[in-house]
Amino acid sequence: MIRPFSFLILAAILMTGCQNQKNVSDTAEVKQDTSTLISLETQLQAIDPNFSTDSVLLSFSVFNHSDTVQRFCKWETPFEPMLGKYMEIIDEQGTEAQFTGPMARRVMPPPAESYILVQPHDCVSTVYNLAKNYTIKPGNYTVKYTGGGVSGLQEVNEVKITVNGK
Repeated sequence: MIRPFSFLILAAILMTGCQNQKNVSDTAEVKQDTSTLISLETQLQAIDPNFSTDSVLLSFSVFNHSDTVQRFCKWETPFEPMLGKYMEIIDEQGTEAQFTGPMARRVMPPPAESYILVQPHDCVSTVYNLAKNYTIKPGNYTVKYTGGGVSGLQEVNEVKITVNGK
């Protein structure tokens, strides 16, 4: 007698939880969200061609090519430089540089303060040191942004760098 009653209570709780989910049935709303992602473009650049194993300074920019203010989540981007793996760093032998920085668990959806606004036809940029979160040895590397997931930003270019000793 207890089991059927418990099953009914569990089913009622699950059904109540599902009713609170928002269904996106309006295709205009989906298109609007997609268009905001297309209008933002990332660009990765080397600041100085003289890199050492403890100083690999790169610039990361986000350009807004649209006529309206756009936003992106700074999570998984260099705008939050000391948290998370969002770069792929591959040497000439195809070996990826080891990530040594901290990872974070996040509350979803991201809170409002996690977003950065980009004005129409403008950009935001930051400079960061790859060597702070990755083990970089002397050699030639290809670096590209791979964060995309939460931020919504996509990788556009890659940068070739040569790292010398200390």
